[in-house]
Amino acid sequence: MRLNESSPEEVELIPEGNLAREDMTEFQAWLDRALQTLRRTIVLNFKGVSTISSSAIGKILHFKKTCDELGRRLVIRNCGAEMLQLLKMIKFDALIDIEPGNGEDGG
Repeated sequence: MRLNESSPEEVELIPEGNLAREDMTEFQAWLDRALQTLRRTIVLNFKGVSTISSSAIGKILHFKKTCDELGRRLVIRNCGAEMLQLLKMIKFDALIDIEPGNGEDGG
């Protein structure tokens, strides 16, 4: 996982591989780091994410609530076709902005 402070307004969290239940403590630590940057927009760049667990979905939903309370914007970017289909199937796109990306880091 990487954190990229891509602009004065935006920080990008770049997880890779599987967002699995076993990795939730680390994932939460990275989410907390993203909040500490004080950037207005936090982007979850899913370019390298192949699978996501229900635990990760729960963490993201809780993180979205925290972002809303702090006046921050949470965006998911660069989902692969299968991941995008999954997120739309569970109506995640109704809760969190999902932006198409060009498939390159920095979106």
